[in-house]
Amino acid sequence: MTIRKMKMQMTEKITQKVSSNGRIVIPKEWRDRLAIKDKNEVEMELMDDKTILIKKKTHPFEIEDNLFEGVTPFTEEEIEEAKKSLFPNEE
Repeated sequence: MTIRKMKMQMTEKITQKVSSNGRIVIPKEWRDRLAIKDKNEVEMELMDDKTILIKKKTHPFEIEDNLFEGVTPFTEEEIEEAKKSLFPNEE
């Protein structure tokens, strides 16, 4: 017997007008849900003649499944020390 785990996905659709310079607005609720903030990057992919996929660009250190949950972030001093050890000639 084989049991398959199925992931149900709910899609939400909206209609937006494109501005004269080609801009569209991602609704605030969606930006909040995806943690997209000012100056964050998104990836856009032309799927076919009628579909544009827009995804939040994920930094390599943003790993899902809470891999770093409970780990305290580095202090500025620790980051500077790491930079010095990795790039000793840059100052």
